[in-house]
Amino acid sequence: MSMYSGLSPVNAKDIQNTFSQSGLLVMYHADGIKVTAGVTDKPIGVTLDESSRGADNTLEAAGTGTVSILPFSGVQYIRVITNGAVKTGAPVYMAQTAEADGHCKVNDATNSAQFIGYYMGEDGITPATGDLIPVSCHPVAA
Repeated sequence: MSMYSGLSPVNAKDIQNTFSQSGLLVMYHADGIKVTAGVTDKPIGVTLDESSRGADNTLEAAGTGTVSILPFSGVQYIRVITNGAVKTGAPVYMAQTAEADGHCKVNDATNSAQFIGYYMGEDGITPATGDLIPVSCHPVAA
């Protein structure tokens, strides 16, 4: 098994979404791992890559596919919804827009969004929606 940022990836065999990319926040659900969808969801990890592919090379769906995730700690690269320039150390929260499934947002705690960590990248950049940004993740209480 490969190592990434000092953390060992976990192969989740019970998924409830088709994961199309890396860097998406995922959460536990009794029916299987799924992408976060609300500001108060509790992320447990970040996708390392897209979910598995079948013999026809299409992404496998809930109940059949797998996805590798990294535990939610240390610095993780998470997909962002843009909201302007970011500064090193800025707080990062769960995104609260409809298109933000599995994404984060910097400096925006609207609707009591769940705090997930701090931005640990270059100061003053303006990431585009969907970019991966480095976040020093803080485990979220269940």
